[in-house]
Amino acid sequence: MTTKKTSSDNTAPVLPMFYKKVVPLNKEVHGKLYIEPIEGYQHTKETNSIYIAAIEFLQISKEYPIVFAKGPDGKVFPAALLGLQANKNLFVDDTGKWLAEYIPAYVRRYPFILAMPDEKEATFTVCIDEGYPGFNTAKEGKPLFDKKGEQLDVLKQAVDFLQDYQTHVHLTTLFCENLSKLNILEPMQANVELADGDKISLGGFLGVNREKLKALKPAQLTELIKSDHMELIFAHLGSLLNINGLTKRLT
Repeated sequence: MTTKKTSSDNTAPVLPMFYKKVVPLNKEVHGKLYIEPIEGYQHTKETNSIYIAAIEFLQISKEYPIVFAKGPDGKVFPAALLGLQANKNLFVDDTGKWLAEYIPAYVRRYPFILAMPDEKEATFTVCIDEGYPGFNTAKEGKPLFDKKGEQLDVLKQAVDFLQDYQTHVHLTTLFCENLSKLNILEPMQANVELADGDKISLGGFLGVNREKLKALKPAQLTELIKSDHMELIFAHLGSLLNINGLTKRLT
């Protein structure tokens, strides 16, 4: 039996992950475009974490570890751990099948996405990944627009999902800003030993420090409860037990 130590940093994802060629959706350009449904999730197999929204915490916590990380802008965001090694998603098999009951919304919105508005614009722009092979003009799947250029059901549903998702992203940002303000996050590291004796050290992420949480002032704790943020914190803390599940998936 040999023992070796490897490390993997859960650094902030470069957004948008999975997307190859993001362009604004335009009925003049894409008026004849059809879309075939996603048959597998091979495009997610090379990531070990994925952004999640606060509304997903309770469902995510049943199957995935929930952690926090800092983006390039220094802002904190929540993520579900998908693996213990860099570029390895343990929730997707070789056929592209997702191996968990709940699939994060970030994954489900693909190949659509909302482009962030610039300083001159106040609204988001609906975009698509032209690199998605399911887009075609051979009339395979369902059309995005009708002959008049009006959105059809498949596109309407996608846009509604994006708008709802963006609302929850905003609420998640407020939650993370509150955690940062309360100064209860600290660097975390998970050390796991595999059945063959190999060891993996996973770091680069943050978690809530229980002692700092308990040391908050009564008014701060009350506000966490009233805002439902305490429920999210408990979901995060409880979800860390799922790291053991990732270890079993790896062996």
